[in-house]
Amino acid sequence: MDNVEVILDNGVTCAIPPLHNDVFTAKLNPTIAWTTTALKSAQSRLEKALSTVETPYSSNAAGLTMVIGWGLPFFDHLPSALKSKLPVDQQLSKDTSSTQYAVLDAIRFPSDPEGVELETNDVMFKMRSNSADILKSVESKLFDNPNSGAYIGDLFYLTSKRIGFLGRGFDKSSIAKNMAKAAKVPGWDLIPDRAQLMMGFTSTQTAALGPDNIPSFETLPGVTDQFPSGYFAAGCAMHLSHITEDLTTWYGADPTASYHERVTRMFSPSTDVPVDAMTVTLPNGPGNVATTQQLLGDLSGTGIVGHNSALQQATRLARDVVDNYGRKRTAGTAVPLREDFNTVDNPFFWWRDYAKYPDTTEHTSPVGAAGLHFVAFVPASSKFHAARMAMDGVLPNGPNLINDYGVLARTVGINAALTTTHRQNYLIPPRAHRSFPLVELIK
Repeated sequence: MDNVEVILDNGVTCAIPPLHNDVFTAKLNPTIAWTTTALKSAQSRLEKALSTVETPYSSNAAGLTMVIGWGLPFFDHLPSALKSKLPVDQQLSKDTSSTQYAVLDAIRFPSDPEGVELETNDVMFKMRSNSADILKSVESKLFDNPNSGAYIGDLFYLTSKRIGFLGRGFDKSSIAKNMAKAAKVPGWDLIPDRAQLMMGFTSTQTAALGPDNIPSFETLPGVTDQFPSGYFAAGCAMHLSHITEDLTTWYGADPTASYHERVTRMFSPSTDVPVDAMTVTLPNGPGNVATTQQLLGDLSGTGIVGHNSALQQATRLARDVVDNYGRKRTAGTAVPLREDFNTVDNPFFWWRDYAKYPDTTEHTSPVGAAGLHFVAFVPASSKFHAARMAMDGVLPNGPNLINDYGVLARTVGINAALTTTHRQNYLIPPRAHRSFPLVELIK
């Protein structure tokens, strides 16, 4: 995305992403025989359609940006020999003595409920804009109007539409709070007026997001077998999940009185708590990375493991690295790039039951539930899995707080206020191969 706006809040630089985020998930149309001819035709049609709807708009927040991701089930439609082209996770393959791909099936984590759905979609379309009208127009052309010149709705069976927003906040009224109020979300009145997200803290400190192309398959040495000249260079793995947020539990009866504990749980017990309880942005750069020893000291002294300090054990570079482009990456640099955004749907704007095809009934649920569509771009799914395990207290190359210290996963950090309902991992190809990747290589 071009020209991302950056502001300064509480002395911290923060990115301002597009306000509106829409995500569609889909399976390939089950009535089509997906022969080589059909796949190649679909590849051509999809790329033409995407280019058509993008052309009128600039690729910035005011215009339109799109991310296309492919679930592992999609690659089952391709000849098995082409799977050798998928990015390989080198470290995981070494650890397991078997070939492991950089995009893995989603898994259930210790703090997840037993009912979390591990999805099996073939494809995901993520669209972003400050204009809801732009998204509405583009989506209609792609999926609703057969005469639009960009229609691809016949290629896919749409399984869900997920919509949400990343509230501006800061120097403006919190859109997250306004949307929660309009939807009568329990606890909406407890959200700070300047909050970017419903849980009251900023998520887009620039120093806490993976810079430029560090999340790409080929950038960091030893992560995957991809290099700058590879087919999937500039691609990455992506995790998509839906999480409900219990705002009344998170804020308590008095958000001002509970502010200290919320800072402690969101960041760490060692974090300097601002005097002003309405401060929503705290520093989160390389200089704020907790060591494992500090985390264990916090646990010993307070019984609390901060969400951020636990995540940092798996999401920040442990040492200086020279990447495959010859650039020095300093210790403490973030690797994942997050694009989480709030929603008031529970869980989705609408969804369809693929198992009941040809029934195409769109199921909806009443709005009024605080939630988060969590999106993270990483060089390999194993990197996300390690981060999510750390969030539950299982630290990479370190102690297992659940087994070694008797910590309950649901009590780590902010977990008590979160419940995940759906998960899936996707492969994000580079732009040149975003439409039905690898299909052009079929003989």
